[in-house]
Amino acid sequence: MKLVINWMVICFFILSSFLLFPSAKAETPTTVTYIALGDSLSAGYGSSEINFLRIHGFVPRFVQYLREDQLVHVENHSVPGLSSAGLQLMLETDIGLQNRIRNADIITMSIGGNDFINTVRANPTIGDVALSLRMSLLEENYRSIMNRIKELNSDAVVILLGLYNPYYDNHDLKASGEKFAPMFNEFINTFANSNTIIVNPYEWFNGKEKKLTHIADDDIHPNDEGYLVIHNLLVEQYEEYLKNN
Repeated sequence: MKLVINWMVICFFILSSFLLFPSAKAETPTTVTYIALGDSLSAGYGSSEINFLRIHGFVPRFVQYLREDQLVHVENHSVPGLSSAGLQLMLETDIGLQNRIRNADIITMSIGGNDFINTVRANPTIGDVALSLRMSLLEENYRSIMNRIKELNSDAVVILLGLYNPYYDNHDLKASGEKFAPMFNEFINTFANSNTIIVNPYEWFNGKEKKLTHIADDDIHPNDEGYLVIHNLLVEQYEEYLKNN
């Protein structure tokens, strides 16, 4: 009889512990698929390397941010030197890339910088008319790129990276950059909507070209500090999107 009472007491305490301290529910982390498209900026050129990896570029930094509270599958399809025409061709012909975009939750894109660089390096004294014509061609390619992305996946959050002017005062290409980059940034603003985010680094680099890029060594790419500026702007805009959605 005493043994039965002891077991009843034990069972009572076990049952009480479940009622007072219910077991925590195991929550499965969400999984996000992130696809990066673009040129050497998305590839992180100019950032320092650790074990041959450019972990200080804006794409790896953004992945690290996303992984703070979710699982992230990431693929970086950036191609250094890629122009808008090149990305347009990739999206039309690369079936594997098309399938990956279809399954993406987040897409970032940096494109247009090489269109500008190739133009002004070929003709450093290019006039306003020729520069505007080159911008018109870039706009046409960009519209085709965006239309294709939206055809493949209209639900993904698309983050478009604007241009900064890497050229400091008294540089031969300073004036051209001051004309082209704002024109481009104003143009991509037209794509902003409920699931398309614009990140514009122009004013943050203006006057800080030598501090945030390698332009002193004739390299237009951001350094680690410059990529951090881009990353912070990206996160700021992305969190604003999350708050509104």
